[in-house]
Amino acid sequence: MKFIKPLFATIIICFFQSLFATQAFALENEIVFKTNMGSFTLELFPTRAPKTVANFLTYVDEGYYDNTIFHRVIKDFVVQGGGFGKGMTHNKTHAPVKNESSNNLKNKRGTISLARRNHPDTGTSQFYINLVDNTKLDWKSKHQPGYTVFGKITSGMDVVDKIAQTPTGSVDKQSDVPKDDVVLHSVTRKDGKVQKKSGDSVKQVSGNDKAMSFVAGEHYVVLDKPVATRDSSKVEVVEMFSYGCAHCYEFEPLIKNWGKKQGDDVDFWFFPAVWNKPMKLLAQAFYTAEELNVAEKIHLPLFSKVVLEQQSVRNESDLANLFEKHGVDKKDFSQAFNSKSVKDQVAKAEQRVADYKPVGVPEIVINGKYRIDRMRAGGQAEMLAVADFLIKKERAALDK
Repeated sequence: MKFIKPLFATIIICFFQSLFATQAFALENEIVFKTNMGSFTLELFPTRAPKTVANFLTYVDEGYYDNTIFHRVIKDFVVQGGGFGKGMTHNKTHAPVKNESSNNLKNKRGTISLARRNHPDTGTSQFYINLVDNTKLDWKSKHQPGYTVFGKITSGMDVVDKIAQTPTGSVDKQSDVPKDDVVLHSVTRKDGKVQKKSGDSVKQVSGNDKAMSFVAGEHYVVLDKPVATRDSSKVEVVEMFSYGCAHCYEFEPLIKNWGKKQGDDVDFWFFPAVWNKPMKLLAQAFYTAEELNVAEKIHLPLFSKVVLEQQSVRNESDLANLFEKHGVDKKDFSQAFNSKSVKDQVAKAEQRVADYKPVGVPEIVINGKYRIDRMRAGGQAEMLAVADFLIKKERAALDK
């Protein structure tokens, strides 16, 4: 009996230590959402989706989600948030996280998953909560990746269901937007611990600061064969675009404003991508405008005509009419349009595209070595963040 009592006491102590450790672990992985329609609690699954959970907690600890909105509500499907503030203002994000949907967690009612674009590795800050069992969002195979489930609602699902009943409409190009803001006042750890570093809030972070974790093959492509730049003393940044591309039209003000802020050691320029006849025609128009020194007058109107007004530009005559509206004589236009100089530049653009091997447009090439596309980077703003990262990398090489 003298031996049994100490042993029993040891077992009791170990039991309670294990119990307290389990409770502490549970609290550490519980998140409280406070909205203007009530509160709910989320349990995270760090062992099943470690990268996704770490990514989510980074935003939580930075206060990123505070005073954002649920911007997408679809009854009997999902409620989505984590990307927009009031007025549908878009907040900056960190680099995308690698998809972990192969963890085989299912998009069942009450689970939370990381929202993303078409490419599986483009999830950043946005999340959605499943209102029903959404099996079509589950992982099927490496060729049919799903959406990463990384937690579940443990209490307050009635609040989520209440949010799901909110009347919706359209705002700009976004559909299913609640007519009255569903505000996410705060998202915090239940245990109250915050692992936050001063000055790290994504809402204030610059492109250079947030680009620290970009990885070759995941967020950008290293070209198999480097392409010669036009000024080896500078870091070259080249944008490929097309007048027929709506994404390029959206990207236009963003990248041009970014370009104006670059230092003298950055050679930023852009050119029209060419890989079919319609693109070749529009490229001729681009170089004709440059040849006649009317690029500033023609560039945006041509973009608008094709993308916004959706008017077809089928031949030289259609372009001549556009140029004439902006003060260019048709004879002068025709002479430049059919000149050897313009055709040579179009041929060079076609060859440059062959060398860069883009998957689409808009895309950016840094110093003839690295190609950045929208899907890998995670979005248009993220493309510029990756560009900042690579410019810094190439600038350091130039300084040596």
